[in-house]
Amino acid sequence: MVDMSPFILDDLALERLFTGARSNIRFADQPVTMDTITQVWDLIKWGPTANNTVPLRIAGATSPHARARVLAHAAEGNRAKVEAAPLVLIAARDERFHDHFGVTGGTDTAAARFEGDPEARTRFAHTNAMLQTGYLIVGLRAAGLAVRPLGGFNRAGLDADLFADSPWRSEVLLLVGYPTDDHGAGDRKGRIDAADAIKEI
Repeated sequence: MVDMSPFILDDLALERLFTGARSNIRFADQPVTMDTITQVWDLIKWGPTANNTVPLRIAGATSPHARARVLAHAAEGNRAKVEAAPLVLIAARDERFHDHFGVTGGTDTAAARFEGDPEARTRFAHTNAMLQTGYLIVGLRAAGLAVRPLGGFNRAGLDADLFADSPWRSEVLLLVGYPTDDHGAGDRKGRIDAADAIKEI
């Protein structure tokens, strides 16, 4: 029988990255090192973005102070989840991403345009940082990690506490750890079919 699958990854890889992966709230009793996060970054930074920009920044809340501030600014219903995570990452956007155009290949003209329009720069940084966050989640899963994204937190408060002297602005919290069978995420919910999500126009 001819394999008609369009995928170049095997079934196990597809399961680990997508169909079998869960947004854990329980994790194995095993630390996640920032060295691992660095290796994931060195892979996912190649994912496509608009104009080859790289606005995503990743802050690991590894100090007691940073962890406490994340917990303080998390929505009440998310605090137990944050406490249980071996590693908390803050996925942020860099409002000065255009300062790195010498590396990423942006033009002086584009840099000047972004410099002169802070609102457009923020929108652009947000959109592409969120795009890169999707790559980051898949990259973390590819490293054998489980990831739970959280949007329920006070971004302005967290930024004032942790990023006051930088152009970084928080977007999403990622709770990261090695998975266990007891993921705590409940029964798998459904997803809409391609017929409801895709059309030719």
